[in-house]
Amino acid sequence: MRQWFLMIGLMLGLCGMASAQEFEVNAQVQDEHVAVGKPFVLDLSMKVPYGAYVEWNPFATDTLSAQIDILKRGDLLRTADADSNTIVQQQLTLMTFDTGYVTIPSLQLSILTPHSSLLTNPLQLYVTTIAVDTTQAYKPIVPPIDQPVSMKEVFPWILGALLLVLVGLVIWYVVKHRKPKLDEHGEPIKGPVIPPYNKAIGDLESLKQQKLWQVGKVKEYYSGLTDIAREYIEGQFGVNAVEMTTDTILDEVKELNFDPQLYGKLKGTMELADLVKFAKYTATSLESDNAMSDMTDFVNGSYAHYQAMKAKEEEEARQHA
Repeated sequence: MRQWFLMIGLMLGLCGMASAQEFEVNAQVQDEHVAVGKPFVLDLSMKVPYGAYVEWNPFATDTLSAQIDILKRGDLLRTADADSNTIVQQQLTLMTFDTGYVTIPSLQLSILTPHSSLLTNPLQLYVTTIAVDTTQAYKPIVPPIDQPVSMKEVFPWILGALLLVLVGLVIWYVVKHRKPKLDEHGEPIKGPVIPPYNKAIGDLESLKQQKLWQVGKVKEYYSGLTDIAREYIEGQFGVNAVEMTTDTILDEVKELNFDPQLYGKLKGTMELADLVKFAKYTATSLESDNAMSDMTDFVNGSYAHYQAMKAKEEEEARQHA
C-alpha cells in the first residue's frame, strides 16, 4: 500500500512540473518610431519545453497586414537555454508606406506536441515622414545611366520600319498607276463640290443629331463644333483657319467687319471650346446647347453678310462697266 502512495505522489509531482512548464512567444522592434518607406526589423522568438515540436509560421505572403509589407525573411534559428528549453527565433524585415499610427497584428505560432496555438503581442508603431534638411544646398539630379542597346531590342524596330517602307511603296505604286475615271470627253470625273455654307449647315445638323454632350462626350462635341467653324471660315472667306489658333482666327475674322453680335457668338463659342478641350472646364447643359445655336447663327449670319457684299461688288462693277 505504501508503494502505491509513493507512485501516486510521483505522478502528481510530474504533472505539477509539466503544468509549470511555460510556452512563451514574443515580438518586438528596436524602436516604435519608424520612417515611412524605410525598412525596420521585427524580432520574433518562441520558447518551448524540451521535446515540444514547433510548427513555425512560414510567412508565405508578402504582407503582414494591409499596412505592413514583408521585405525579407531571416533564417530560422533554434537554440537551447540552461533549462533545456528550445528557443526558436527569426527576424522579419518590414516596411510601411502609411503614416501615423500603424499596428503590427498578433501573429500565430503553433505547437504540435502538445497541440497548442499562441499569439504574439500586437505592436503599435508611429510612422513619420522623412525629414528634409532645408539648410542643405540642392543637389543636381543624377542623369539616367546609359545602357548599351542590344540587337534583340533594335530588331523589332528595324522590322517595323521596313514594313512601313514596304507599305508606303505599295500605296505609292497603286496611287501613281491608278487610272482616273474619265467622262465622255476624256476629262477626269470630279466629285460634286459642296459649297462651304451648305457643308457647314449639314455638318452642324449631323453633330446635333449625334447628341455627344448629352452622353458625356463633351470634349468631342466641342472639337466637332470648332472643326466645322474652321473649315467653313477657310472655305467661305479664304482664311487659313484650319492651321490657325483660336486667337489668330478671331483676329482675321474681325477684319471681315461682321455684325459685333454675330462676331461675339463665334468668339464666345470658340473660347468656351478651348476651355473644355484644354483647361478641363466642365460646360453646363445650357452652355453646350447655346454653343450649337450660336455657331449656327454665326454661319447663317456670316453667309448672309457674304452674299450682301458680293451683291454690292457686282452692282459696283456694273455701274463702272
